[in-house]
Amino acid sequence: MRHGRWTALALACVLLTGCVSEQGTDSTSASQSPAGPNVQTNWSVLAEEAPLPALGERWYEAYTPELIPRTDYGSLLPFKGALGMTLSWWEEEPAYTSPSWFYGLMTRDGTLVMDAVCSSIGRCSYSQPDQDTGLRSEHTLPVYTLTKGDREQGRPGAGTLVALAAEDGSWWTGFQYWGAIAYPDGVAVGDQDGLTLIDAKTGAEQRQFSWAELGIDEPGSFPWFTGDTTGTAQWADGRIYLGVYGDLADTALFLDPYTGAVSTSSAQDWFNQLDSYYNNQAFYWTSQTSADGTITLTRGNESHTFTSPLPQAEYPSVFGNDRVYFSVWEEQGSTFAVTDLEGKVLIPLQKGALTILDGTGEGGPLLFAIPSGGEWTIYNRDGQPLYDLPGGTNSWCYLNGPLIEITQGNCASYYLTDTGTCIRRTYAGLEARDSNL
Repeated sequence: MRHGRWTALALACVLLTGCVSEQGTDSTSASQSPAGPNVQTNWSVLAEEAPLPALGERWYEAYTPELIPRTDYGSLLPFKGALGMTLSWWEEEPAYTSPSWFYGLMTRDGTLVMDAVCSSIGRCSYSQPDQDTGLRSEHTLPVYTLTKGDREQGRPGAGTLVALAAEDGSWWTGFQYWGAIAYPDGVAVGDQDGLTLIDAKTGAEQRQFSWAELGIDEPGSFPWFTGDTTGTAQWADGRIYLGVYGDLADTALFLDPYTGAVSTSSAQDWFNQLDSYYNNQAFYWTSQTSADGTITLTRGNESHTFTSPLPQAEYPSVFGNDRVYFSVWEEQGSTFAVTDLEGKVLIPLQKGALTILDGTGEGGPLLFAIPSGGEWTIYNRDGQPLYDLPGGTNSWCYLNGPLIEITQGNCASYYLTDTGTCIRRTYAGLEARDSNL
């Protein structure tokens, strides 16, 4: 059963030196519940008058650093619940730290089921071209990848330690892997011993491979994430791309997760294959402006010409398949407008900032958010205002599944997209820390 009202706890600062440390600083005043490793309460955050009340319940009274699997949560969502000091991965100087959010899991009514201990939580997804159009699109699995840092057990160099969880919380692997690669029906995860295939529906292990069986001598070199699309392990045309190997880095390795067959190709052939797709203009919207103030948007055999609301914007973006976002940045600030593909103006030309909340890739809504003063005005895909949310120009607005997330300072709030009702609001405080950190 669900227990207790979630008070505005300010969780402790944790150090992440390439990973999450087991150390935390002393709080101004400690709370006994919930409590656990790296979790402390800073009641000084509550001493200041909060403009908005903290909201949300806990499923478990005790501190819950890992997901407790059960079948009655319903769909779970990540949320921001704690602030900590992290070392930016691109900085070599260990003294360079900055505040970062940590994430947990909650139900769709805002009830916390797992405390915020993760540096990131995301849906497992893979891309695959459509057989009819050739367009590559993202496909998501009902599985979350949860990441935290662990200097001892995490991936060499990065310290990354990964867990998988069912979107509905019905199964959980625990933090034990170095990385994850999604493919249709499953997720490939690995550690120092090899690669394991996990069923996306049940979480059951389907097959295991040692690194030697895959033809990989150094597991620490496996490209879980390289920052380069063509170099990152991924699902590709019926196989899992495992990276480039060989003395001259000239051999690409692949695994068929359904047969267990390992195959190779020329590394250059692999790079050429992806380049040919990503350089194919038929798969992208291109634009051409004319002296008469019209713009023509083209993708493949589809083309639309209409009068541009902002002729200076030569490269507008198309969202939700048929909404066109025009924007230019000038010394005085940005100017924007939104139309459909026929040129009908949905959001008139104006100065300011526009945030696009595009959930259409996962079957969600397309919304627009415009900050003004202390509020965000949320518009539907047709440019009709729906409601106002607190935050405005000093905050950030995102789409989180069926929720709108607004982050302002140390406060993170979550609102239902259909009504604008707040279901959870958390205040997180950084603890006093050594000036040398």
